[in-house]
Amino acid sequence: MIQDMFTHYQIQPAELLQVQSYYMFWQRNRVYFLAPIGNLKEDDLQEMKSLSDFMSSTGDQSVATFVQNVQGYYVSKIDGNNYSLFKSNRQNERSNNNGEELAIFHLRGKKYSDELKRLNRIGKWKNLWEKRLEQLERFWQSKVNSHPENFFEQIFIESFPYYLGMTENAIQYVVDTELDDTPQVVDAATICHQKMTERRQKEIHFAKVPIEWIYDHPSRDLAEWVRDEYLENPDNYQKKILSFFYGYEKKSPLSTFAWRLLFARLLFPVHYFETIEGYYLARSDADRKRYERKLVNYLENTNEFESFLGGFYDLIGLPTAKLGIREIKWLK
Repeated sequence: MIQDMFTHYQIQPAELLQVQSYYMFWQRNRVYFLAPIGNLKEDDLQEMKSLSDFMSSTGDQSVATFVQNVQGYYVSKIDGNNYSLFKSNRQNERSNNNGEELAIFHLRGKKYSDELKRLNRIGKWKNLWEKRLEQLERFWQSKVNSHPENFFEQIFIESFPYYLGMTENAIQYVVDTELDDTPQVVDAATICHQKMTERRQKEIHFAKVPIEWIYDHPSRDLAEWVRDEYLENPDNYQKKILSFFYGYEKKSPLSTFAWRLLFARLLFPVHYFETIEGYYLARSDADRKRYERKLVNYLENTNEFESFLGGFYDLIGLPTAKLGIREIKWLK
């Protein structure tokens, strides 16, 4: 891989460190990320580059920018896979509150004005969730018909109807939000992350890599940050979540529309979908076992997660009755 870096980019790293799906290295106070781009199309990358260039122009020094290869392209084929290289200034530990930092990023992203076709997810949650649910339901039905081959398939078959119901609740909550509430100026679309987590940001040294970006409502990032924080620290999440929202709203207050969308996204059990999908895409027994442990943990703690969802508005201190925000009674 080091030789490939020289062949494609005329860069000779001393070593490559694998972090998540990236290969990382440092040179002259810059951090580089070699990222697999999977099935991303040229149009996707062009839009990501446009966002990256824009965010760099706003003065955000932590944004990773695309690096051209020796042929002048942004994609290189290495060991049969397509990769893009990004570089960013080396970042120190953040001094700001995580919520405050994200709010600043979102405020900058809201100033982006060019049309985006490939990365735009505004108003599309309902259709995307329905499609994902239908795909998994068909797969589940095939497993029911063929009978489970192992323990994972057994608990997948048994648990799916519960998560189907949870997903339908999330979809209905989005529909009701869009019917009953009106987006405000603060609800403008912005640059978001496919999956925002604090742990991921720390592991990549707080660089902002555009391969992870999407254009969406800011509540997407807030919900995924909260979900990850709860799942990682189910016994000790309250103070951190409150501090996160305090920091965020100090810079960018949330509307009732945003709170409702955020809650709808928390209702959508993306962690369950990702675990099932991850298991069947895994290439090693060790990875499959890891996904199996995850699923068992989620199933053993469904009551606790329901309690978390049922108490979320209370935790934040949101006067739902006064604001006309519907709560889900069976979660209380």
